[in-house]
Amino acid sequence: MSRFFKPYEGNRPYLFISYAHKQSEEVVSTIRILYEKGWRLWYDEGIPAGSDWPANIARHMQGCAGVIFFESERALESPNCYSEMSTAYRLKKPCMVVRLEDTQRDKKWKDILEGKKEIPVIDSPEARAEAILRSGFVTRRYHRSWTEHIPWSALGLTASLLFFLLSAGALLALRSGLWNPAAPAVNEAAAEPETAEPEEEEAVPDVVDLGEAERFFAVTFPDADQERAIRSALGISDGDIMRGQLADLTELYICGNMVTKNLDRVSFDENGVCRVNGAPVILGTVSDLTPLTYAVRLERLGLLCQPLKDISDLNSHVLLRELSLAGSTMEDIAPLEDLPSLETLHLEHTGVRDLESLDGFTRLKKVTVSRDMLPLSWSADAGFSVVLVN
Repeated sequence: MSRFFKPYEGNRPYLFISYAHKQSEEVVSTIRILYEKGWRLWYDEGIPAGSDWPANIARHMQGCAGVIFFESERALESPNCYSEMSTAYRLKKPCMVVRLEDTQRDKKWKDILEGKKEIPVIDSPEARAEAILRSGFVTRRYHRSWTEHIPWSALGLTASLLFFLLSAGALLALRSGLWNPAAPAVNEAAAEPETAEPEEEEAVPDVVDLGEAERFFAVTFPDADQERAIRSALGISDGDIMRGQLADLTELYICGNMVTKNLDRVSFDENGVCRVNGAPVILGTVSDLTPLTYAVRLERLGLLCQPLKDISDLNSHVLLRELSLAGSTMEDIAPLEDLPSLETLHLEHTGVRDLESLDGFTRLKKVTVSRDMLPLSWSADAGFSVVLVN
């Protein structure tokens, strides 16, 4: 059996393994034990031949939830290892150092590795793997769930069997007369006189709730920034997030590569640089909004400084009252056909120039824009005011 194993590819939290290739024997013999115990790991044996090696490394470093660095003299001399670990340092990825031998770090390595959790030199791969697991660094969030162990063929077979059983049950009910879909419903109140009901104010749109079974499906996140923000909002540090848990969210703010609890903490300077509590943020990675379609009760949503392209998924949020897309890259808000409860829309520092598509938003009162967006066009009959902010 090959000592190598298939690296993890997916959107759930995984650990990036950084090491010197000349010591792959020691490293793989250790991480294979972690892999066989169910942990999601990525290492560079997963890069297909002929692909863009640096870009592939960068993409997996960007997407990982944590890094394990196997330290040795060869690793400290490796430009690739230094590039990986300096990127992890810049992205503020959680890191742990596993020492393969005693080393002498120069200043650049001391700066990067200072304060990181360390595993001392251990000769046995088994004992080394056990020390990693006992360190507290490898939490349950990196562990494969039971659904990841089930082959797709088994899931398909199970779904087919359930469909067959339900169909057979419905057919038996029809034949026995227990169920007649054509029969009119009995209205017990039909004999009672009708009474005029008082006129009500404009009703709040109905929320399409998730089916009881659908609530227990795990959500797959297409990017780390989105998952990190949702975990923070829900107070869930590890494990799967179910669709039903997303359905309980009422507010969520994802600002670039940072998580914030309140839009009041976000500001833009005169150059359009976004800051959270005064700290500058970089452009985030949120572009696929599919997971947010399960957050059916959102009332306030911020997708600031994100590479947004298709924003049509936001139309499912019928209770949304405040939406901020400030600093994001989209230029067209026409895909937002209607958000029936929307009252405030923030568009500062975006490429939007035409607001006429907002005419159908019946409750919209205010749209905020920035000076770098001028000139702007909107309908003279629009029911909302356009506010210029710094």
